[in-house]
Amino acid sequence: MARDYVLVHGMSHGAWCWELVSERLVKNGHRVFARDLPGHGRRASEWRHASVQSYVAELVPARVGHLVFLAAVVLPSGTSLDQQFPLAARAIFTGGARAGGGAVQYPAAMAHARWMGDLPAGDERLTRALALLTPQPLRPWRERVDMSQFNALAIPRTYIRCLRDAAIPPARAAEYAARLGVTPIDLDSDHGPMLSHVDELAQVLEKI
Repeated sequence: MARDYVLVHGMSHGAWCWELVSERLVKNGHRVFARDLPGHGRRASEWRHASVQSYVAELVPARVGHLVFLAAVVLPSGTSLDQQFPLAARAIFTGGARAGGGAVQYPAAMAHARWMGDLPAGDERLTRALALLTPQPLRPWRERVDMSQFNALAIPRTYIRCLRDAAIPPARAAEYAARLGVTPIDLDSDHGPMLSHVDELAQVLEKI
């Protein structure tokens, strides 16, 4: 059955990261929509407008049939993303953002290790991805999130856990899935299967 997929990128990425998965889904008859959030991808220059409010999807629940969280952080209501990380990591990120005028760019080696570890050095997918990463605005990283409206949504949810994820280890991902009230679907991949395990990810998305 053909479906409509709305694919949302993560930190420092853009709609470009979904191109390979989009091609697979479109080839199988689905419609795919991938957009750059404010401050990301082709909208990187809008980083001052990046905020939790500008990212939200819960404002149109009637148009959402299923929510899929891929290697994603699921926050407790009233907390912020930076509170999910150790103090040392917070200090590094905050310091980098201060030096970058409000946004931080991970060094290529760190981005490779944390997000794309299954891609070998020199792989054209890795080279292209590292060139397209943009600085992550600090504001949405530090904003406290009110999850009450989201938690009240009666929309089916799925969490995909990546078993070789260096950014969100499997044990932490299991906690996030439990917070959604679901058992995670496991994918044997790094944090970025939309680049490294395209076919496997597309198949999982179609089966949900």
